[in-house]
Amino acid sequence: METIPLWNAIAEMRRLTEAGETFSFVHASYDRDKQLTQGIRVVHKSKLRPAAPEEKVKNADHKLFYYDIVIREPRVCWQPLIMYFNGKKVIPG
Repeated sequence: METIPLWNAIAEMRRLTEAGETFSFVHASYDRDKQLTQGIRVVHKSKLRPAAPEEKVKNADHKLFYYDIVIREPRVCWQPLIMYFNGKKVIPG
């Protein structure tokens, strides 16, 4: 299976979003405040949305702010919990 470093995947997400294209990715869900997970989330079509400022959202620099086009909802995930991007396995770095 092809791999991609995390920061390269996020850079590619930004590039695709700016070009008006969508991407798919898979991430583990985790609510740090409640220390709960809802398992693995598969996002079939998404685009990035602007990140919230660190002053307004705790740990914003470590989160990925995206819009799920299929369910039509803004979402957030932890960047280190991204597992796959457009079919490629995401690796640290």
